[in-house]
Amino acid sequence: MFGKILIILTVLFGLLSTILYLLSYKKDKFRKLGRIFYYLMTAGIVGASIYLLSNILSHNFQFTYIWEYSSTELHDYFLVASFYSGQQGSFMLWMIVLAIIGLFLINGTKNNGYESLAMGFFTSIIFYIALILVFKSPFDYVWETFAGEGLETGFMPANGRGLNPILQNYWITIHPPILFIGYSMMAVPFVLALAALIKKEYKTWIDILMPWALTGTAILGLGIMLGGFWAYETLGWGGFWAWDPVENSSLIPWMIAVALIHTLMVQRRTGGLIKTNLILGMLSFIFVVYATFLTRSGILGDTSVHSFVTPGAIVYTMLILFQITYLGLGIFYVAYRYKHINQYLSRTTIKDFSKEYSLTLGSILILAMAAIVIMGTSWPAVAELFGQQKVAIEISVYDKFGTVFAIVFLLINGFSLYQKWMVGNLKDVFGKIILPFIASALLVVLLAFMGLDSFNFILLTFAAVFSLLTNLEFLIRNLIKNPKKLGPYLSHFGVAFLILGVVASGGYEATQQVRLTENQTKSAFGYDFTYIGKKRIEQEFKDREKYRYNVSIKKGNEEKVVGPIIYWSDFNEWQSPFLEPGVFVKVEKDIYLAPKAVEAASTAPEAYLRKGESTLTPVDSSLRISITGFDFDQVTGVQGNTAIIGTILKTQFADENSRTDTIYSMLDVTTWESQPNWYKIPSTEVEISMIRLIRDMNDVHNTKAHLIFKKAGMPPPEPVEIFTFDVTIKPFINLVWLGTILIVVGFLLPISKYTANGRKNNITQE
Repeated sequence: MFGKILIILTVLFGLLSTILYLLSYKKDKFRKLGRIFYYLMTAGIVGASIYLLSNILSHNFQFTYIWEYSSTELHDYFLVASFYSGQQGSFMLWMIVLAIIGLFLINGTKNNGYESLAMGFFTSIIFYIALILVFKSPFDYVWETFAGEGLETGFMPANGRGLNPILQNYWITIHPPILFIGYSMMAVPFVLALAALIKKEYKTWIDILMPWALTGTAILGLGIMLGGFWAYETLGWGGFWAWDPVENSSLIPWMIAVALIHTLMVQRRTGGLIKTNLILGMLSFIFVVYATFLTRSGILGDTSVHSFVTPGAIVYTMLILFQITYLGLGIFYVAYRYKHINQYLSRTTIKDFSKEYSLTLGSILILAMAAIVIMGTSWPAVAELFGQQKVAIEISVYDKFGTVFAIVFLLINGFSLYQKWMVGNLKDVFGKIILPFIASALLVVLLAFMGLDSFNFILLTFAAVFSLLTNLEFLIRNLIKNPKKLGPYLSHFGVAFLILGVVASGGYEATQQVRLTENQTKSAFGYDFTYIGKKRIEQEFKDREKYRYNVSIKKGNEEKVVGPIIYWSDFNEWQSPFLEPGVFVKVEKDIYLAPKAVEAASTAPEAYLRKGESTLTPVDSSLRISITGFDFDQVTGVQGNTAIIGTILKTQFADENSRTDTIYSMLDVTTWESQPNWYKIPSTEVEISMIRLIRDMNDVHNTKAHLIFKKAGMPPPEPVEIFTFDVTIKPFINLVWLGTILIVVGFLLPISKYTANGRKNNITQE
């Protein structure tokens, strides 16, 4: 009850702070009260969070949320992560981050006349999230949640369900908090844009906004790509971005924020794009709210691996109202001030082929790609609305548009560096780009001879190299003279490296499957792979059985042991294994080992026979057996995933007599494999079993039976373990991670010159 009271107090303080702050725009005496109630609201959030976390750490499974997402087996850092692993906890984390950011926003706006309006709208966002938690509380008791099961008041389960094993990775302690910081910082452009519209100040707000926009874009971008690295390192499918609808929903506000930063620079130089910046400032947060709806409404549950379950009708409705409220505010104030803004537009038009022209065109490309991602991401919800099947858009759609936009964007980027503000001199620009243009073309020709064969990849590589070479010139030029100007060039470096990494690792990866018994060695891609045995890990936990399968990768004098992981868990009742890859990281490539299966293979003598084929039995050469058919009559009516199938065998004796027998096997119909069911052929010392049916879906007559043999009365040979994994060579994948780091650093470097003490009236060249 105490936790719910704290949430209710948070709602109350948030509502009062919102009202008082908005009133203080006209009556200054309310501002201090608004600030006090903001601090009280923050205290309520912190208190509720500490209370929830303390109950998690003390394993108080009376709370349904704690029972659902934690257990006594979890490490302390995973217990902390379980705080925000579910819907309610993620809302709590969002509130905490917003509240802390709000403290800095108060300090950044109280001396420039923006505090009342900016904090009024900002606090309303926290109020709205807290209100959701009144109806979807992390402090509900299990006997309340499962009232129909007759649980007594005060009942506490012995243990919790636990955290999804896929999430039990150190990245869960890093990725979600960073992502939520980025999400939360997108609220600042929204509230400052609304404040600017109400105050009719369409220029000064961008001086306040710029450091927030740069920081928020950097952090959100970092959070997105850390999620990609987490997927690459943990999930075993070998990629870092799947265009999953929930992944896309975090990408959209980031792309809008990137476009906003570029159009803000155009406004500061030319006085144009005022309406564009106000709209983009609001859209960057509105699409965060939209992402919240997509991920937490359950609407993408059938098309996304990341989506939460349906939260219930009340919360579903509140999430929709959350979107409508802030979208409506934005539309209303833009429409209300539309004519007034026109009076403040610069008389100077954007001159063709000037720097501002190229920056605007680049921003349009980013926004166009964002629009495509929005449509693709929203399609499952739209399809359901019209009674169609919910299916995600094919990845190829994103790839096709993304390739075209990336090529044009990189070329514009390199071209724009030589352009001047408000001057359109193409002849001068062409004279300066000719050298990097030719150098890029020559390098791509060389790469084509080395195997760069796809036309799209050739164009992408040319555009990326051209952007690299042009930015390199300006990077070197400013390295010593003016280091504060390096940010844009580093970010553009990062984009080019990222594209090159995607082309190399995605377009030219190669995969080969390897099956090994212990101490067996096989070669692939010029490396020797030896399975050197498995080791059980995390034995202190009773809810899992986890093994590291150690594989030696050797080439010449170079050797590395990597350990893909396979484990079973109580979480899914041991029904299927969880798989984690092992990665040999090299400068020029990754050798990526994705585990596929572990199976026990018989060492008994064996034979593979189709209908009508025959062979001498391996344990008695005087007998010849053949398959005359299969008995499928017992396939129908079986339960679960098993089917009983008979293999009709004809045994030919040395004296030319013969007999026919049917041996039955209970097969798993998903793998068509069976445990040995030994059958002794009468009048012989031979026992036989059919352990696998190798089916040919195109030709039923090509189906083969996998038979094994042993001497009658002898124990069956001990099976050996076969470890199957895919080896994938991912060339230059490290360029993807390097590119991401450079993009983030590039956004962070210029921040100081836009802060209150270092703000300038000019903008560095972009």
